[in-house]
Amino acid sequence: MNIKRGVLAAVLAAGVLALGSTPAHAIPPPPPGGDLLIVISYYSGDQVVGQRWSGCGQPPGEWGTLSGTQKIFFTPC
Repeated sequence: MNIKRGVLAAVLAAGVLALGSTPAHAIPPPPPGGDLLIVISYYSGDQVVGQRWSGCGQPPGEWGTLSGTQKIFFTPC
């Protein structure tokens, strides 16, 4: 019984180390050139339920529900 616990502990430790070493998903860099409006759209299924934006020398803004699946768009000013 102790051998099974030792093997299980080793497998769990290896799994935790493997998950901890996966790369983070960062926001992709914007395309080169010029100032951009960065828009983060929030979706519930296929429907947009909120947005957050910043850039183009304007104050940042937002509307709607800021949770759910996110998609990032880079729009030239």
